[in-house]
Amino acid sequence: MREKVKRKAIPDRVKLIAALRRFGLSVADVQFDHNPALALRPINPHTGDTVPPANDPDHIDMLLLAEHKEKTFGRGGEKRITTADGDVGKIAKMHRVSDSEENFRRRLLAKDQGEEPPPRKSKWPSRPFQPRKYAKPGEPK
Repeated sequence: MREKVKRKAIPDRVKLIAALRRFGLSVADVQFDHNPALALRPINPHTGDTVPPANDPDHIDMLLLAEHKEKTFGRGGEKRITTADGDVGKIAKMHRVSDSEENFRRRLLAKDQGEEPPPRKSKWPSRPFQPRKYAKPGEPK
């Protein structure tokens, strides 16, 4: 009688390659994407990981290369003037907004403590040249 041999489990990488081949793809055709992007997720102060966790399979998508590039850089690609609809643009906006919020909080705290807040820089630049003086009708120029 033949002795039963316990089979080894199939490694996940082999399973992935077999599944991709079934759909006519290879590992070089796809990339894995965090959804939402890791930089847009809040950090859990107790664990130091993102919320949801970085490697949570419910928040990782397998995308084709072109789909991943579009999600990252937006519809126009990485050489487009604006990347507002891609992850790169959303991350940049988050940094801009958080910097301005931090400056606002700093000004409020300084005001509450009786300190003179730093003067705000005017958003409208002053005119760098003298206003034109128009000649009135009948006067020489």
